[in-house]
Amino acid sequence: MIPPSGMKEVSIRTEKGEKVYKAGRDGLINVDNAKHAKQMKLEGLGVASTAGALANFKAVGYTCKSCGFGSFFKKCGKCGEING
Repeated sequence: MIPPSGMKEVSIRTEKGEKVYKAGRDGLINVDNAKHAKQMKLEGLGVASTAGALANFKAVGYTCKSCGFGSFFKKCGKCGEING
């Protein structure tokens, strides 16, 4: 998962308590549970591509008109503004 800028860990509420996922050295959060990944997507985290890096990242996605954060999603993961 791709967390918003500056986010180092994510806590997911589970039936048994709480599961904490931490970002690796590459800044990505590796998720081992599909339900947890779905919860993270609903909270605005992006899904990392297995195809590799994009050649021209700025050419795709949305730039938030409120805070300037870049994202592949219309809803800004940083401030919640709907863009596009």
